[in-house]
Amino acid sequence: MNTMGLLETVWQDLRYAVRSFRQNAGHTSVALLSLALGIGANTAIFSVVYGVLIDPYPYAKPYEIWAPQIRNLKNPQQGRGSHWLPEYLEVTKLSAFSQVMATSFENVLLTGDRAPEGFQGILMSGGAFEFLGVKPFAGRTILPSDIKPSGEAEPVVVLSYLAWQRLFDGDRNAIGKTLVLNDQPHTVIGVRACGYLFQRRNASREWLMQSCGFGQVSRRKLPNSSCTPCTCVWRKKDRRIFQKKASPRNW
Repeated sequence: MNTMGLLETVWQDLRYAVRSFRQNAGHTSVALLSLALGIGANTAIFSVVYGVLIDPYPYAKPYEIWAPQIRNLKNPQQGRGSHWLPEYLEVTKLSAFSQVMATSFENVLLTGDRAPEGFQGILMSGGAFEFLGVKPFAGRTILPSDIKPSGEAEPVVVLSYLAWQRLFDGDRNAIGKTLVLNDQPHTVIGVRACGYLFQRRNASREWLMQSCGFGQVSRRKLPNSSCTPCTCVWRKKDRRIFQKKASPRNW
């Protein structure tokens, strides 16, 4: 192959293309604009497809995670995605699942030496972060050891990245500081990494994640525990589908 001849041909083609562009500046502008719009549209579409279909869940082993619904045996069309606290406690006893986590939402009022301010709080079982495989940006996450043997939760809180930035200006010394939430002092133990746990759908929200001994709540704080639903998520031990016939209950 004549390398010099090939390079000469390419150079001539480039010079011809530049002359043509100069002679038809209007057509060149339209072509470049169309090309730019096409590339931008394709990039945007790929970003959506990647975020929704290819990498929808930033959690460890998402194929093992179940978010089951409870159906009425008498009428399968009736169902619910939330679980009552006694149901969560019973699920944790099943050997079919390697891990079970529960979450619930609560309005939180921040007071103390700060101006009163409301936040969206997330009550999380002790192993929730470990269940999801989510690492903290700073400090640590809520651990099973944050739930006492009696079932009572330690007053600790993990801040979302946005809440940490605004409340403490991104200061890593915020770990160990105290926030008064709903008139109870809570120790800041960590900052959640940006982009995880409710962040995708609520990018502008500031979250406060608190430990919760759901067993203690159901047994002591709420005599009628069936009035307090939580979201229960299970991790299967393997890919087989487990199905157990449940006793009918009143709806």
